[in-house]
Amino acid sequence: MRRSITKLPILRSLFLQIGLPLLHCTTALFAGPSAHANPVDAFGMGSRGIALGGAYGALASDFSANYYNPAGLATGDDLRLEVGYLWVDPSLELNGGDLDVDGVHGLQGGLVLPGRLFGHRVGLSLAIYLPDDRLTRVRALPERQPRFALYDNRPQRIVLTTSAAFEAVPDLLYLGLGLTYLSDTGGRLDIAGVVDLQDAGGTTLISGVDVTFEAVRYASAGLLLTPGDHLRVGVTFRDAFDLALDIGLVVRGDIVIDGASEAPSTIVEDAALTVISRNSNLFSPRQLALSFAWVEPTWTVACDLTWLQWSGFESPTSHLTVELDAGTLPLSIPKTPPPGPPGFHDILVPRFGAEVTVVDTPQVGLTLRAGYFYEPSPAPAQPGRTNYVDSDKHGLSFGLGLRLSELTDVFPKPLLLDAALLWIALPARTYTKNDPADPVGDYVASGSFVGFSTTLSFLF
Repeated sequence: MRRSITKLPILRSLFLQIGLPLLHCTTALFAGPSAHANPVDAFGMGSRGIALGGAYGALASDFSANYYNPAGLATGDDLRLEVGYLWVDPSLELNGGDLDVDGVHGLQGGLVLPGRLFGHRVGLSLAIYLPDDRLTRVRALPERQPRFALYDNRPQRIVLTTSAAFEAVPDLLYLGLGLTYLSDTGGRLDIAGVVDLQDAGGTTLISGVDVTFEAVRYASAGLLLTPGDHLRVGVTFRDAFDLALDIGLVVRGDIVIDGASEAPSTIVEDAALTVISRNSNLFSPRQLALSFAWVEPTWTVACDLTWLQWSGFESPTSHLTVELDAGTLPLSIPKTPPPGPPGFHDILVPRFGAEVTVVDTPQVGLTLRAGYFYEPSPAPAQPGRTNYVDSDKHGLSFGLGLRLSELTDVFPKPLLLDAALLWIALPARTYTKNDPADPVGDYVASGSFVGFSTTLSFLF
């Protein structure tokens, strides 16, 4: 496109007078300094689940069961009101230089309502993650620009989940269904007026902006088996979803010469320029998790194995369509080549967790927890024009759970306080280009995350 603009002064004038307003407007409306992965998928939900390395699908009965396994909501008898906070600080580097990606932090919590229907246990729940920085933030980058595709180029959004669970076979089989809601973003910039081909001072353009946020829903389902006092087996399905950023620019008006004069010469009446940009800003793969837990009075061990269908990942680079109707003027805009396929592949993620109760009195209980997970990178090598950076991930977590009972008559049931520390290491990965003249060149990617989570649970 640059070559065509250089050869055609008229087209260059149109680009400078129309393309730049588009750039500034879309940057102001939709972009931010950086964006992040969905925190629920990337770091988990609830302090106990995070402390157990995410191996929580067979154990969850609190608000985080909305994510890990909604079937667990029917196993509890207490109404739970829970509130917590998640804070994660990333350090992502290319060739030793920190990319200065902003941290992830926000409120999380929910409500669990137990009950009985036809003699069977049921559970209803609502869970939410609310970022305390921005409600929504997106960014579209060229495919040649290196970025951590799973963290740096995905939006920070409100996550709202509702679930219902039912005890299908008493004390044996529980089933659950859930819906998660996220917001999708669209925008349109309309510009009308007069474009002067020779003098920018003669150009008069009036713009209007229309931005829409639409709800996107994806389903989850869970199954939980409790064949005895100790063994718990869970199966969880989470559907894929893709949040897109659609931006449209429509410019209509006359193309003139001497637009600042009292009698401008009209070259083209009702010319039109249409630019449509679409890119995927948040993709979460279809997931299927198999979970096991062995529960004893003073200790618990758990493991999860999750399949993630990353082969459905679409390019986060913008798909750009440009149409120019300039009447009889010999103007054309070359087509923008589509972005290359990311080529991501499916992965299996094993997770392990354990907890042991070290203090257990009628008034106070203290439980220590630890967890580990290994997430292989779904991103292939990047020898060509794309630079979707990622690395394998080793996650290590520690946590504790504090139970306070018989506090006052106001809280006759225990008050629970859970906390977790999380460390995720991304070992160095070298990316080598096939073309020695590649403008980006070879580079080494590495990084880490440090975070903590707290959750306070009131039982009624």
